[in-house]
Amino acid sequence: MSVLVTGGLGFIGGYVTRDLLDAGRGVTVLARSNTPTPEMAYALRDHAGKFAVEVGSVEDLDGLVDLFSRIRPKAVVHSASNVDVANLYRDPYLAFRSNAGGTVNVLEAARRTGVERVVDISSIGVLAANQYQPIDAAHPIILARSGPGSGAYGAAKATGELFAFAFQQAFELDVRIVRPSAVYGFGMRWHSANYMKQFVEPAVRGEPVKLASGGRLPRDYTHVADVASMTVRVVGCPDDADRVFFAATGGPLVTAAQAARLVAELVPGSSIEISDDMTPDDEVEASFRGVLSIENARTQLGWAPRYASLREGISEYITTYRAFLEAVPAAARSSHLTNG
Repeated sequence: MSVLVTGGLGFIGGYVTRDLLDAGRGVTVLARSNTPTPEMAYALRDHAGKFAVEVGSVEDLDGLVDLFSRIRPKAVVHSASNVDVANLYRDPYLAFRSNAGGTVNVLEAARRTGVERVVDISSIGVLAANQYQPIDAAHPIILARSGPGSGAYGAAKATGELFAFAFQQAFELDVRIVRPSAVYGFGMRWHSANYMKQFVEPAVRGEPVKLASGGRLPRDYTHVADVASMTVRVVGCPDDADRVFFAATGGPLVTAAQAARLVAELVPGSSIEISDDMTPDDEVEASFRGVLSIENARTQLGWAPRYASLREGISEYITTYRAFLEAVPAAARSSHLTNG
């Protein structure tokens, strides 16, 4: 099966690309640039030259239709997304244009060109305030007085999910949805709200870390490798499988302060401080966090997280980041940061 991965050089998308190749799939990547970040170039180093790269944007419907028509993928994994949640909170229209509009464009291009399955990488940010635990795919995303807890980002992701079902109903387009939770790992971006990058990478470099808030905020931290492995299972899942799966550990939530302590234990001599103070944004995020059910993934996909232990997941991140620092010259890393 040939698979197109939108955003396939990005954080989650890059790991999906890698796992698809390891599973023997033919892969084409759609990205805004054919040059990945130094981190993702390192993550994909053993797979360089094994996949095609097309430069474009999911905001360009005509370009998507042309691309899908040329390469004729059997499946599309849609991971391209603006994940700067704080910025999108202040700019709902940008969230609509890039995330909701981009998803609808992918669905429409797939419909026009006969794609057999679309796997949409969504988010647990679609959830409204926690109504019960463990949270499963039947949990509401809209309540009488509130909607998705992550603001415009969650609203745009929820919009994409709703249109996925609309395309399935109108055209029998086979769409599946993966909702990751607090994704962390080598290659993640600085604007991620879960603090893991701010803990791990400065600690490994010997720099002190001091954060002013968020220590009490609990999350189901999920390693990016587990999100990717689930996504590959969903690409090939049975036709009678569910349409929505949570990519999570399914275990008890871990606070940011607890995660910080794990990093400090794994990087002896490091200095990491995070205040228990909660900002208004932290309080909103806490409202939709809860234990997540991954039972349907276990039973229908035969999937379980490799890094159910946060200690093991953080350890892998630390090991990979250290190897990256040794392998990639500092000038290359700093040049990328300077050039945005």
